[in-house]
Amino acid sequence: MNRRGEKVSAMEHRAGWDATFSAPKSVSLTALVGRDERVREAHRESVGVALDELERYVQARIGGNLPAETTGKWVAAKFEHDSARPVDGYAAPQLHTHVVFFNLTETGDGEAHALQPRELYKTQQYATAVYRSELAHRLKELGYEIERGKSSQPEIKGYSREYLEASSPRRQQIEKHLAKENQRGAGAAQIAAHRTREGKLNLSHKEMQERHKEMAVQFGNQPEHVVKAAREQRERLQEEPGEKAIGQALTYSREKNLEREAVAEERELLRDALKRSMGDATVADVKAEFENRVQAGEFIATSNRGPDRAFTSEEMIGYEHDTIQVMRAGQNQYEPIASLETRREIEQDHSHLSESQRAAVEQILSSHDQVTALEGVAGAGKTTSLTAIREAAEREGYKVEGFAPTSRAAQKLAEAGIESSTLQRHLTRSEDLHNGQKPALHSRRIEPRKY
Repeated sequence: MNRRGEKVSAMEHRAGWDATFSAPKSVSLTALVGRDERVREAHRESVGVALDELERYVQARIGGNLPAETTGKWVAAKFEHDSARPVDGYAAPQLHTHVVFFNLTETGDGEAHALQPRELYKTQQYATAVYRSELAHRLKELGYEIERGKSSQPEIKGYSREYLEASSPRRQQIEKHLAKENQRGAGAAQIAAHRTREGKLNLSHKEMQERHKEMAVQFGNQPEHVVKAAREQRERLQEEPGEKAIGQALTYSREKNLEREAVAEERELLRDALKRSMGDATVADVKAEFENRVQAGEFIATSNRGPDRAFTSEEMIGYEHDTIQVMRAGQNQYEPIASLETRREIEQDHSHLSESQRAAVEQILSSHDQVTALEGVAGAGKTTSLTAIREAAEREGYKVEGFAPTSRAAQKLAEAGIESSTLQRHLTRSEDLHNGQKPALHSRRIEPRKY
């Protein structure tokens, strides 16, 4: 029964999701084997800050054609564990927290709805960056020396590679399975983790800790030495202002995110700033400085339909204006790329094209404009359409070349049979070839875009 006394039929649905925050291996060893409870508390506090940020993006699934409603409210439960799944009878120390959040939220009118998880998936990397940044900052305050791991996680200095590897048999087990199956990526790793995990050991918590201590003894009791050094360091620690580091991190993030996109979401900008500053400031400090820069006009807010704010810059607006001017200047200035006869031949040779693909090919080949944009969602068939366009242009005597902002995008163009390279490589090559001289020929441009 619902709150109005109406009978509601039960139906099968997802009960909830599990978000896991796992401490880096050196942090786990320090907290669990070195017995520094302060480190464990730092992990808990960092998880809490990350969850607060993640909760802001909770949305309700309204149903029908109605857009999701941002509620910023969820029901979640935290479970903290201190060991990994066993490998060959040994469960290594691994501090991690499972956060189970239920498929339930409440809208402004007080009604309960299922979650729309799309924005939560998009926010995963930001939440991870928040957790790691907060953890690194707290560890530094405790006197620990921090270094950046190969996956940008904060690692505590003082541990040998051999000890870290011996304490990470689960990771090695998963990596071996991925190599055997020739798979990679987070999704494949998750599947491998399920396929390779052994049953839990029938050991008491005390017995588990004894095994961890025995392993530490074999490698010279490194956790004990690391904790002792941190306590001594903290006594003479003087906190340095992090304003310069925050400013540099936000500048880096702005340049990184607006290098290839005209607009970036707030969580993307904060994510990369946190990764860059890693431990030099709290998330609250970085957000405060970000707001200062918004007020100063360094970041310019744009309209955005999602739950997150989006920003651009004066420089990007200038580039957009320049692009529009070039596009307008080139309108109705050229003969069509292909004659009517060639277009008919291409239509017959590519009869497999859908109606929308044929319309796009026809419009591009018959256009009198210098610049034409081909837009389509992933899987709409842009590459297939470009193949037909390339063939038509080559029949008319054009040489077709592709330029893209990234190597991956250039590879996608190459799938259409277009000789392609990154734009940066093309510009560098052009400078060498022309030695500063302006090219004599005008070009026709087709810009495929994915939305």
